[in-house]
Amino acid sequence: MHSFTLAGRTAGRIGYGTMQLAGPKAMGEPADPERAKAAVRTAVEAGIRLIDTSGYYGPEVANRLLAEALRPYPDDLLIATKVGARRSPDGGFVADATPEAVKAAVRDNLRQLGVERLPLVHARFMPDSTVPWTDTVGALAELRDEGLLEHVGISNVTLDLLDQARAVTTIASVENEYHVGHPGGRDVLDATTAAGIPYLAFRPLGNGALAKVTSPLAKHARQLGVSAATLALAWLLDLAPNVAVIPGTSNPDHLADLVAARELALPSDVRAALDEA
Repeated sequence: MHSFTLAGRTAGRIGYGTMQLAGPKAMGEPADPERAKAAVRTAVEAGIRLIDTSGYYGPEVANRLLAEALRPYPDDLLIATKVGARRSPDGGFVADATPEAVKAAVRDNLRQLGVERLPLVHARFMPDSTVPWTDTVGALAELRDEGLLEHVGISNVTLDLLDQARAVTTIASVENEYHVGHPGGRDVLDATTAAGIPYLAFRPLGNGALAKVTSPLAKHARQLGVSAATLALAWLLDLAPNVAVIPGTSNPDHLADLVAARELALPSDVRAALDEA
């Protein structure tokens, strides 16, 4: 159960997210670019073959560091990216979801990553978007047909948005926020499980809060002899066989705790306690 099929490939269910490779709030350069690149390399050395990234991290910084760290990429590496948003001057995320903007963003990702084709691109739904969601998803489907990407995914969606997207094209994956204590969203997870669609959980550590020794998981983690981060990820992986997690870090020392979730079997009482949380 360590792997599943994603975008036509066998992928491990623990991935790596690049958001933290950039500076604070995923804006600008990191304080230590070499350590950030070392974290990416350590992830790959630990067996991670799913990397989630986006041109709007930095902007462009995470993609550039990823390329500098790994090119030429391993043949079995699956890089997934996201489009549909841009950064505001204050470090926020705002909609940029017109078909023209989405297509330009895909081409930007291709250039930044130094590849000719992207295995998987997610259309991220932004609540402030005034563009019909089906137009945004349809733009990615057109680029897939042109050969610039292989598979279309969607991100940050409700059950209704999932249904709308599936009416436009085949959806290879759904990428939504999910972690212990996260309110709502189980309906989308259940729908993807029933349909056999991979579900990628982003912010699986709750922006790092769940990894702290003072987090609600810490007591259970100590009893099991693992870190709170390991337990948080293992809980997600135990939800359903189509779930993968995409935690991120710019510290190579943290990677061991992340990949350790592959081997942790949850006792039923811990499972129940975290479900209740």
